[in-house]
Amino acid sequence: MAVDLTKTDSFELGAIRQLFPALSVSGPTGKPWVYLDGPGGTQVPASVAESISQAILFANANRGASFATSQAVDAIMSRAGQAAAALLGVDSPDRVVFGQNMTSLAFHAADAIIPTLKPGDEVVVSNLDHDANVAPWVHAAQRSGATVRRLDFNRQNMTLSPAQLADTIGPKTRLIAFTAASNALGSLTPVPELVRVARTSPALVIVDGTHYAPHLLPKVDEWDVDLFFCSAYKFFGPHVGLMAGKLEVLNRLQPAKVRPACNLLPVRWMTGTQNHEGIAGVTAAIEYLASLGNGESLRQKLVAAYHRIADHERELMEVFLHRLGSQQAWTLTGVQVPDPSRRVATFALRGPVDPATASRKLAEKGICSYAGNFYALPVTEALGLESKGGFLRVGAVHYNTVDEIHRLWDELQALKA
Repeated sequence: MAVDLTKTDSFELGAIRQLFPALSVSGPTGKPWVYLDGPGGTQVPASVAESISQAILFANANRGASFATSQAVDAIMSRAGQAAAALLGVDSPDRVVFGQNMTSLAFHAADAIIPTLKPGDEVVVSNLDHDANVAPWVHAAQRSGATVRRLDFNRQNMTLSPAQLADTIGPKTRLIAFTAASNALGSLTPVPELVRVARTSPALVIVDGTHYAPHLLPKVDEWDVDLFFCSAYKFFGPHVGLMAGKLEVLNRLQPAKVRPACNLLPVRWMTGTQNHEGIAGVTAAIEYLASLGNGESLRQKLVAAYHRIADHERELMEVFLHRLGSQQAWTLTGVQVPDPSRRVATFALRGPVDPATASRKLAEKGICSYAGNFYALPVTEALGLESKGGFLRVGAVHYNTVDEIHRLWDELQALKA
């Protein structure tokens, strides 16, 4: 049964929007800005900023000492690990690593993987991915002499095929990396099926969940993933990256670190002093998400919250695709069904004006969007659009409204070549 998000006590859209100060800021037309730039980074609730402020004002110390501010930092890191484990679906906070961002963590992991590769080994990357889940593993292959193989995406449903993955891998495959959701096109990949195929090889299985986590709840352990990456600024938090891994993998690989640093998990992977205040903000973002659901544990609350998020985003997708189908000037690249099991509310558009001009014109009307390749370079190259400016990308998250989708389409249809 669908949940009416505008009427339930735990998920009332008007009340939710009041928690995000940016959503009430007026744009150039005098109306509030419409933030459809979520695929590039979401707005944050005030509780995230408050947690960051409290941490930097009253817990501004390093870890491991007996005085109050140091103990407060230890508590911040412990709480964040537990919250992130609940969000990602892993059984221990020791398996969650915080870092500068997803890209930096991926390159950090790639450097640890290089010694495990040799000439003749094969590394498989996907043409559907953000380059942050391609370049680090290509870097590892180039440094080790391994061969890079590329898994293309299906041009009809814009996702990855388990059968094609099976044809791509073999006994020499040592690493397989793919995304859970396309940050450019919004299409979801069949993660469980892809992992099952990947397990027929001796490969390390790596999944980028950065574009997945704002819309759907990750299930890292259930998926049987070796390394999983995401970024908190995509799920209503600050600019902090997260990596979750299997204990065996995180202990076996040897990350670069200074000699005095602790060799226990997860600290052995977290080089230098961490962004403690930002990590406090990650906890606040996860707790905000959990507040949208109900249940006994944090994970149960998150499960309920994400069901409600998916219901609301389905409604936004239905409206978006209805408006798309009522006109002919703009075309969508990607799945054209409002099914949260097949896509998220991220849309790649081409129209009568080039993407950069369209994005600029929308900004003049108080609507946030992006134009270009969004670092999903393999996508725009594969579709022959890199030299044509890529796409106009708009994306909705749970704080967006049906009226905002209509406002977007009213402006799109007013744009002329």
